[in-house]
Amino acid sequence: MRKLYYSLGSPFARKVRIVLAEKGLEYEKDELNNQIRPIAEFSSVNPNLQVPVLEDGEMRLFESNLIVDYLLKTYPDAPAGTPEPPLATTMTRPDRHWEDAKILATLETMANSIVNLRLMMGEGLKVEDVIYLQRQQSRVHLCLDWLEKRAEKEGFAPGWFSIMDINLICPLQFSDARGGIIEWRGRPKLEAIFASYQQRPSIQTTPPNPAPVAL
Repeated sequence: MRKLYYSLGSPFARKVRIVLAEKGLEYEKDELNNQIRPIAEFSSVNPNLQVPVLEDGEMRLFESNLIVDYLLKTYPDAPAGTPEPPLATTMTRPDRHWEDAKILATLETMANSIVNLRLMMGEGLKVEDVIYLQRQQSRVHLCLDWLEKRAEKEGFAPGWFSIMDINLICPLQFSDARGGIIEWRGRPKLEAIFASYQQRPSIQTTPPNPAPVAL
């Protein structure tokens, strides 16, 4: 039986939840919202002290993109009634692997910076007062501008609901749910990707929780 350790507030865990929903895969839920699990206890699950963590039989994996890659390779079939466009079958397109890999890496950097901003601002720090936060904010905008140049309004891989699309939607919706950590709008192609999937069942059934991230 599969088991997922996650927080409803984590955009990284949400990526995995979306893919599990797209695949129609059942899993036991170990939700960490509104609680801080003792370090000694959770370190036995993940020494990085982060969610998500997926257990699938004897396999235990952490880091969201690694888990998604595992799910795509281990459960390649799509359930009946899968909406269009279909979920991508691979993390990157074989004929555009390196370009797609760069996009995924940039999306991960952007997401990390958005979460860092949220956590430190939650401690009462102001961006204008902390050089590190100013750098994080600048990094997010630079990443967004770079991504806008490489996206299509139909998505990063037109014809597919790509893992790149998921990696874009989750941190941006996380930012919106936290009162607008970053102003990301004004980039037409990214806005189009974001808007086009808001009615997709896997997006609607995994909404970001406005409560603080537990881990």
